[in-house]
Amino acid sequence: MKKIFSIIICGLFAASAYSQSLRVSFNGNRDFQLIVDGKTYNSGSYLDNDIVVNNLTGKHTVAVYRTNRNGRTKKLYSSTVSLSTGQEVHLTVNNDGSIDREETSANAGYGYRNPMSEASFNDIYNNVKNKWGQSSKMSAARDIFNSSTYYFSTEQVRQIVELLNSEANRLELLKLAYDNISDTNNFYRLQDLLRSQANRNELETYVDNNSSDNNSTSNSNNYKAAMSSTAFNELYREVSNQTTTSRKLSAATRVFNTTANYFNVSQVSELISLVTGDNNRLQLAKLALDNITDPENITQLFNLLTSQSAKQDLDDYIRNNGFATGNYNYSVRAAMTDTEFTNLYNTIRKKWLPLTKYAAAADAFNSTTTYFTTSQAKQIIALLSSESNRLDLAKLAFDNIVDQQNFRQLYDLFTTQASKDALDEYIRSNYNYQK
Repeated sequence: MKKIFSIIICGLFAASAYSQSLRVSFNGNRDFQLIVDGKTYNSGSYLDNDIVVNNLTGKHTVAVYRTNRNGRTKKLYSSTVSLSTGQEVHLTVNNDGSIDREETSANAGYGYRNPMSEASFNDIYNNVKNKWGQSSKMSAARDIFNSSTYYFSTEQVRQIVELLNSEANRLELLKLAYDNISDTNNFYRLQDLLRSQANRNELETYVDNNSSDNNSTSNSNNYKAAMSSTAFNELYREVSNQTTTSRKLSAATRVFNTTANYFNVSQVSELISLVTGDNNRLQLAKLALDNITDPENITQLFNLLTSQSAKQDLDDYIRNNGFATGNYNYSVRAAMTDTEFTNLYNTIRKKWLPLTKYAAAADAFNSTTTYFTTSQAKQIIALLSSESNRLDLAKLAFDNIVDQQNFRQLYDLFTTQASKDALDEYIRSNYNYQK
């Protein structure tokens, strides 16, 4: 999730230290661009990737873009920065695309806005709630957010806006409320009050164009928050309702190419699963990486692909385009060849006693270097007649399966529902397996 932190230091600073400047520091080895009032600064052209633009009194448009190795450019930050005498804004752009923001100011009057007390808020909230009819509620809420003396936390704004049912009314109130928010860094959390993606985009555009650095620390575009279930379900239906694979692919491509759409890996997997074909799924998985809010889970995307070549392609793309986080440790695993499998299968099959068959199969599945397709694992497990032995082997095998999306084909090996449920619970609990 992209982060913006505002640290306001109230006191007197030497004018030479803070002469209305914008400082942008770029971490990592990615290619970034800073654009200030239409002038472009490339991160690689400056010592230590640190850019300082001085003498920026007044309002200035600032944007930060990231360019990947394929030349695709994506906006990470956009705001109107207002600088007063002795003020410096410092943006730190991290390699993963997150942005930290710090402000220092010589203006002793500059500081945080405190939201109203709980008692005062309850009086205002009940005043709106007790109005008769939606139009009266809207009028009362509009008057509140039009006030220049009321300040609210994001959660307080949410409670008032939820009293209105109309999407148009909610959008209007959220725009009005933005100037009165004390914790603007959390404003993006209010997006789930809007069902329509178009309205959510409109709200983001409004915040982007109207953010004032005198009372704001961010705008909603600077965060990656996965969309609400309601908004996601709307997009899912839009893709699902397409009549052909090519149309589903086109619809999903539009979804992932929209920079305002953010998803968790589970949502991405659901959308990509609507499209068949490894090449199509690989294309979508690459597009989706920029829109994912939980990159620590991106290895789950490999379950969408069946061929080793497609998995290798995705792994290379992740590693070469800056999407491999610190805990990314996926390696493409190849199932043993037909010859290797036949030799292993016959070795286990020729064991005389069930106990020795079980031990040999367990050794194979306990190996950290031997991998199987679901079909291969199924053939080995079927050599055991005991349901409990089959269940134990199936649990052992999961870690070594290269096509885990097909793992539930092993359920055919069990005669009791209890064994199927036990295996299902095991892989869900230990591997977060959902397919």
